[in-house]
Amino acid sequence: MSQRSRRQYRTLMAVVALTACMVLAAVGIAAATPPGGTSTAVVLADGNTANSVNINIDPTKLRTKDSVEVFQVSQTAAAGFTSGWHKHAGPTIVNITAGSLTFYEADCTTTTVTAPGAYIETTGQAILARNEGTVGAAWVTTQILPVGAPRRIDVDPGFCGVA
Repeated sequence: MSQRSRRQYRTLMAVVALTACMVLAAVGIAAATPPGGTSTAVVLADGNTANSVNINIDPTKLRTKDSVEVFQVSQTAAAGFTSGWHKHAGPTIVNITAGSLTFYEADCTTTTVTAPGAYIETTGQAILARNEGTVGAAWVTTQILPVGAPRRIDVDPGFCGVA
């Protein structure tokens, strides 16, 4: 196969993969579990970076190749709140400031974080957060996203028997 044919084949496969992802995303959104319970959200900040960085200071690495969006929101939720199953297009850091949240991953791993504590959601992986306590919870979320990416991608429910 010539180099040009290989390039055309790779381009075609990339288009097919992108189309399949878009179809699957549309189906997932249609069947997704929406957030439930009483909650409020207040946007604290939303902006695109003016620079890129390459930081490697143990135990942390952060590298951006271009401008990224940094989105921060403060949220509160009554007992019984559920975020619904979703995922994010970039790193998401959740700082619990009051009460507690239980995070469910698609492999059924659970982690309960009580204030003051933090949880980093795995990029691109399905997750659900619930306030399983008897009091309200509060948290601040920081997302680092590719510019123009959605802040939340709803996914099909059904993981671990939890909604």
